[in-house]
Amino acid sequence: MRTTNGELSNLEIRNLLLETLAYEESNIDTEGKTFKMYGYQGSQADLFRLLNGLLIIKDIRPLRKTMYGEAWGCGSNLLFENRNINLTRSEILKVYQEFNSLIVQGVIAPGAYGNYGPDLPYFHVTEYGLECIKQKDLLPYDQDGYLSKLKNISNINDWVIFYITEGLRCFNANCINSSMINVGLGGETIVEELTSSFLGFLKQNDNTLALSFEQDIEKPRITISMKYTKYLEYQKKYLRNNQDAGLRALTPKLDNSSSEIYATFTRLTRNSISHPNEIVMDRIKVLMFFLTFVDYCEIQYLFINYYKLNS
Repeated sequence: MRTTNGELSNLEIRNLLLETLAYEESNIDTEGKTFKMYGYQGSQADLFRLLNGLLIIKDIRPLRKTMYGEAWGCGSNLLFENRNINLTRSEILKVYQEFNSLIVQGVIAPGAYGNYGPDLPYFHVTEYGLECIKQKDLLPYDQDGYLSKLKNISNINDWVIFYITEGLRCFNANCINSSMINVGLGGETIVEELTSSFLGFLKQNDNTLALSFEQDIEKPRITISMKYTKYLEYQKKYLRNNQDAGLRALTPKLDNSSSEIYATFTRLTRNSISHPNEIVMDRIKVLMFFLTFVDYCEIQYLFINYYKLNS
């Protein structure tokens, strides 16, 4: 998301910093250095120098300052407008802002192993950060981009968007358990819509099976994960009794994505973390849930839309 005056936004700069950390080619430094070569650690000067090389390679700006090289872990961490980096004064301030945001969010941490030193300007990429840079194209930090992809799913429920938006805010504020609860609520919303749309589909196409399915999913104290299990059970029964080429074509997508495991784990995790002294979620694990959630939604809404269209 570019600002109205054509400057790079904070979001773009943060993603460029992540891309610089993840970059493995030799063409953004005159000596071919990358963070991977040095165990994903170094100095702020290294990061800013390679960021400048990335700006040049990606042709983001007209070339004002050529690519340059220095010994790894050395050099100044001070940036000057269009001198040692092809950025404006305000963009340089955004670089500093986003660098510190990456520290706050646990992607990088001050200090590096060996002769570097325990404090800034030296830093290292954390274990969590390594997962982030692997997934730099779609991160929960990129809230606008993440939600845009989610909203593009055909007929997605507004409540799913609401819960995931709240979950992203919690995640980016480092409230990990709260973010997972919202992911769980989003998952529950999908399961409720999936079972209700499938029931409508059965009433139109196999009323006997519909009556039995409705009785099973409306039993007292039935959990969301139990509803989902019943849905899969009755989907198989329906396919055994009916020649439905459209639904048969969709079912391999569900198997390949392991959606059953994902939906069940989401529900169980939410139950656990809703009570004190139970499971405390790991930040990397929750990141993986967010990264999986969009694909999960895309697949489940293929089924929901099919059931609604054929009811």
